Amino acid sequence: MTQRASVLFLCQRLPFPPNKGEKIASFNIVRHLGQRFDVHVGTFVDATEDLPEVDKLRPYCASLHVEPIIRPWAWGPALLRWLGGMPISFALFRAARLKDYVRRVIAQHRPVAIVTYSSNISDYATLPAGQQTRRIFHFSDVDSEKFAAYAARSGGWKRWLYALEARRVRAAERRLLARADAVAFVSNDEAALFRAVADAPSARVITIPNGVDAVAFDPARSWPRPAWGNGPAFVFTGTMDYQPNVDAVAWFADVVLPTLRAAQTDAQFVIVGANPATAVKALASRPGIIVTGRVPDVQPYLAHATAAVAPLRIARGIQNKVLEALAMGCPTIVSTHALTGIGRPETAPVIVADSAEEWVAACQRLLDDPALAAALRARARPFVIDHFGWDACLSQLDALLPAAQIPTPQPEPA
Repeated sequence: MTQRASVLFLCQRLPFPPNKGEKIASFNIVRHLGQRFDVHVGTFVDATEDLPEVDKLRPYCASLHVEPIIRPWAWGPALLRWLGGMPISFALFRAARLKDYVRRVIAQHRPVAIVTYSSNISDYATLPAGQQTRRIFHFSDVDSEKFAAYAARSGGWKRWLYALEARRVRAAERRLLARADAVAFVSNDEAALFRAVADAPSARVITIPNGVDAVAFDPARSWPRPAWGNGPAFVFTGTMDYQPNVDAVAWFADVVLPTLRAAQTDAQFVIVGANPATAVKALASRPGIIVTGRVPDVQPYLAHATAAVAPLRIARGIQNKVLEALAMGCPTIVSTHALTGIGRPETAPVIVADSAEEWVAACQRLLDDPALAAALRARARPFVIDHFGWDACLSQLDALLPAAQIPTPQPEPA
């Protein structure tokens, strides 16, 4: 049997189950790389519910190292690193055992490439002097700009803390760029932003967009109706301790839903996603709002929704929640920020709204105009299949991977 070349893949969270943005992307990268290479995966797990999922990832990996992050104890060492000048978003993801795993894989398997997903894990891609291994760092988003946006929307000590994090992450992004053969982002807009803020050479900054699994998100399957009321349901999906998601649902609940329910008294806002923050849980006490917490699958909620909504006011990169809703043939209303990297308002099969008035009007249009809703359903899934299949999205990554000779395996270092 012909031996295959190896690739080392590093990501900040266990890429299984593929049920949220970064885990969806990193899992599909692992699966895609595995078509050509033996893939050695190093990652972290920071949620106890993900521990049983580790063995489900192993069939996709030639080897797998999973480093646990045990909170709150992990905050102590992370704080010391932060006091030493490291971004806190980097400091939490540091482990000597993962560093040792990376060293062993590089020495024993001589990978032709190291691929990372997220800037805060890319420091592990350190090579011995003279070793020629391609390094491709998929930053996904310009994280420094995300923290700058948090600072702009905060006050007091939070503004100071987020601004400091933005400066430190920006410095780390520039340092990592100097090491990499290429850095990737999920949209052309993010790539262009990074070129501008980091003074980055255009040729080394590329776009590798997110895709969607059109088999898993198939409206033709029989999806059970969720246990909600009989009124129209506007559905938001996402990890609900992530600040942009928390901000989005709170804004919709405060500003859009009351006006909408004044005209449509049985309208429902259904917030679907794991780890709802305290502010999100509190929304469940309001009339017409349902907060589900973690669910096995989001597809039933999208299959039976009146519309998927993504009223994001802070957003970086491509929103998987939008791609998944479109793949399910769900009428979708998005903010301009949430449409980034997916298409232009005049070509994507969505309704774009930004102000409260525009959001209320868009929701009401879907309720009043069944033909419009049907037209959006008919266009949504073909649009995603044509533009966002995973193999097509990862073709740029394929082009960066060398067709190198298979190296002779080396004995594992003592």
